[in-house]
Amino acid sequence: MPDTPAAPAPRTDTSRVGANILWNYISGFTSVFGLLLLYPFAIAIVGAESYGLWVIAFSAIQLLTMSDFGLGTGIVRTLADLPDDAAHRRRRESFVAVSVGVFLVLAVVLTTLYFVVFPLYLGTVAVPERDRHAVVPMVVAAGITLFVSVLGRACNSVLWALNRPDIERKAAVVSILGRAAGYVLLIPLQGGLIALVLVECLSLLLPPVVCFIAVLRRFGLARPLPGAWREQGRPLLRMSSVLSIGSLSLLGVYQLPLFVVGPTLGLQAATAFGALMRVSQSARLVVSWIAMPFAYPIKRARGSEAAEHIRVAMTVSLLVGLMISIPLLAIPTELLTVWLGSKMAFAAPALAVVVVGVLAESLGQVPTLVMTLRGSPLVASLISLAVLVVTLPAVWLAARTDNLEIVMAASVVPLALAVPVQLHFSERAEPSGVKAENLRIWALMVLAAGVGAVVFAVLGRVLPDVLSIAVCAVALGLVFLAAFRRIRRRDHELNVAQREVVQDSAVSSS
Repeated sequence: MPDTPAAPAPRTDTSRVGANILWNYISGFTSVFGLLLLYPFAIAIVGAESYGLWVIAFSAIQLLTMSDFGLGTGIVRTLADLPDDAAHRRRRESFVAVSVGVFLVLAVVLTTLYFVVFPLYLGTVAVPERDRHAVVPMVVAAGITLFVSVLGRACNSVLWALNRPDIERKAAVVSILGRAAGYVLLIPLQGGLIALVLVECLSLLLPPVVCFIAVLRRFGLARPLPGAWREQGRPLLRMSSVLSIGSLSLLGVYQLPLFVVGPTLGLQAATAFGALMRVSQSARLVVSWIAMPFAYPIKRARGSEAAEHIRVAMTVSLLVGLMISIPLLAIPTELLTVWLGSKMAFAAPALAVVVVGVLAESLGQVPTLVMTLRGSPLVASLISLAVLVVTLPAVWLAARTDNLEIVMAASVVPLALAVPVQLHFSERAEPSGVKAENLRIWALMVLAAGVGAVVFAVLGRVLPDVLSIAVCAVALGLVFLAAFRRIRRRDHELNVAQREVVQDSAVSSS
């Protein structure tokens, strides 16, 4: 009787949380600091009003690119659930082909919508006479960028499902460096608005192209299986129809206020408000970079293991939110003076108000992630929709006061009001098992952040602006490095335990 062959060792997933967070932050901080630091250079090159025109166009690209109607999240959920083995290889390839096809249709629809609606919107904005010649080239370049970016979003979602978001992040680093190099050329050459738009668009095109190449290398020119639309396409659309409510609502919360301010307060005010919104959006991204890498383990884990991932994600998200809030609350005037000049120092109170939104994101992102992955995506979507319904009229009313602090408060307070609801439904979807020890740690973190804000506020009074910012950045950087090392150590412990389980399973099978 022949020996029975040993069963293959079960496939395990290497924990990449630390590596993904690392690349999220390398690319993220490169992008954030690049965008923020390039902002005053752009104003110096083309003027505040001219750059305000591109700020609105760029926001339109962002708004429509991110308007994937929940398809990206649907791809991540579905592809992550398909086993990555030879038996399911063809089904995975077929699903990727269907997903890209759906996004191709979406790209055509969104680009057409952009070319129809955005020029009409610009008709409501007082465009300076010197920039009227640049409107058509800007609209065309932005439209092409939008089309490619939407397709790239499909490929990036596939990479997220493969637990390889770092590929897009690496491309983003090169992209922002390329944008900075373009600015370096524009300054001595005295490039105008059209040249600046071309530099911006070319840098925006790089990450989606890299994502497309990465997916092509992994799946080739995948073709859908017979009946794939019925078996894979329709379920994806059904899932996305629910997720789209939340994704579009969040986009509206972060993008639409700028379009309300533009016609109401003018391009110069739009430039100032755009700067504050860029800080707010950047802070939201920074929080998401540490929360999103936990999506894969939260989705795949079960029971107490899932609860542990949730608690760790909540802790590090709160930590990052507090770290961002400290300088915004303690030295807002110094930050704005160094960043945009003393003429923008009047917006310091509005910058401090951004802290409300930052803390709301740090407390709400993980619960939203849990609801989307482990509970009811519809509940998460309806909460986001409620935030949008409250935010838009609040911003519209606030814009009539000509007060940036009030406008910013109207933009971020609804996010904070939604946090208790998000926490409640997250616990119903997947209990986090929060213990008294966790509550003590979080309370100490908040207390330490409050003390830190007071200390840095005092330092801001006695030290030069640049030195105050530098001291704050170094101190917070050391805290983050310590937290990151702890996450990497946790990754190592999980991977060692996982290898031991695989070895034990292989021995018992033999």
